[in-house]
Amino acid sequence: MKKTLLLAGLAGMVAANAEAVDMTPYVGMDAGYASVDYNDYYYLPTKNLSLAAVLGARTDHYGVEAFYMNSLRQHKAGAATRISGYGVDALAFQQLGCSGRWELVGAAGIGEYKIKANYAEGGTSDTGYGYRLGGGLQYAMSENTSLRVMYHHVWMNKSTIDSMDEYTIGFRYAF
Repeated sequence: MKKTLLLAGLAGMVAANAEAVDMTPYVGMDAGYASVDYNDYYYLPTKNLSLAAVLGARTDHYGVEAFYMNSLRQHKAGAATRISGYGVDALAFQQLGCSGRWELVGAAGIGEYKIKANYAEGGTSDTGYGYRLGGGLQYAMSENTSLRVMYHHVWMNKSTIDSMDEYTIGFRYAF
């Protein structure tokens, strides 16, 4: 239900502002690597590989992006762990150079993350909110496609996870 409300709100924001500002919608896919710091859970894997689907809209200098990510199952010391999450980021873009192909990207947002861990004795799951701050670089390969490299630091609130450092590479296709 929360996911539906979040995506409906995002779609409403984009639709309401589409006439007032020249918005360009886009979709994307990211592959990621995360270094995870846990609250006293030394036996859980500290490295996670993930895939994320992205839906966003942007102007020349600002944008908003919703994501859903799911990590591959990671194993360490008899524990199998998977992290998933969804959220929204506000973006700022700054073109570099005269060609307009390179852009700096800044991001700030919030996400809800869920960790599932299975042990020989049983399993557990935990959910918490994370505040995200990041930056990266984007290269426009053509008018509609671009390649993006990003870093996000995520501070978690009331979760098994204390914080995460996410590194992603992905593409965007604008309509």
